[in-house]
Amino acid sequence: MMKQAIGLIGLGNIGSFYAEQLIKEQYPLCVLDLDQVQVEKAVKLGAVSVGSPAEIAEKSEIIILALPGSKAVEQVMDGDSGLLLNARQGQLIIDTGTSRPDTDIRYEKLCAEKGVGFIDSPLTWRKQGQILMVGGKAEFYDQAKEVLECLSYKCMHVGEIGEGQVLKMMNQALLANHLAANAEIVEMAKKHKMDPRLLKDYLEFDIPELLYGDDFSGGGHLTLHYKDLGYLLEIAHDSGANIPISSLVHEIFKTSKLYGDECHADERWLQIGIASYWRRLNDPKYEK
Repeated sequence: MMKQAIGLIGLGNIGSFYAEQLIKEQYPLCVLDLDQVQVEKAVKLGAVSVGSPAEIAEKSEIIILALPGSKAVEQVMDGDSGLLLNARQGQLIIDTGTSRPDTDIRYEKLCAEKGVGFIDSPLTWRKQGQILMVGGKAEFYDQAKEVLECLSYKCMHVGEIGEGQVLKMMNQALLANHLAANAEIVEMAKKHKMDPRLLKDYLEFDIPELLYGDDFSGGGHLTLHYKDLGYLLEIAHDSGANIPISSLVHEIFKTSKLYGDECHADERWLQIGIASYWRRLNDPKYEK
């Protein structure tokens, strides 16, 4: 049985992983990205390069968006060569990036007017692999399930359109808040002239190894996580949820991002870079 033709827009860290998995499972795949180096890598694996979202729509049954946020989703959905104008009845679009829930709700409605399916399926990583959390109509989840299982070690339909994104925001808040607590106490241990590795090696806390070093570079992940926490504050405001801890951590990410963005473009900081916030606070030159 011939597998469904897949169109993939976005070949960053996640999109490149998707391309490898899909080609490994012998899905016909066409790809689109501004970075031609990444496109060429995918082509060498067996993908076909195309020039526009409209061409992706022409060649695909399922279209996967692996993009960094709502703005990028809007760029490929809208316009004369965008997916919204060129998608055909029966096709399915899957937003696997972290976008505002309202973005996916809006496009699901607009796509439905054309008989096109739209679901959100943001991701998170665990040691076993990738987890996908899917929001949207059950029939579209069923249509996508085989492909989603190819891309993850587990996937689940969590509710209506946008609810996958809401769950992703909460995932991001937990990861960020844990990281902030770890960074704070590691730096406190240093201030007390105590070996901070005791927290990890003796007390057995799961503290990221990179917090003990000075290299925070890694491709702008801190910037993306800061963006996600901004989305979290938006949906908390809309629902009336009070999230003072996450709000403070968002401000810490904001401050740290400013320093990360001063680095060379390919050396922007990983999330671990928020350790710099406490290192500056605890710098001896500021002591009285």
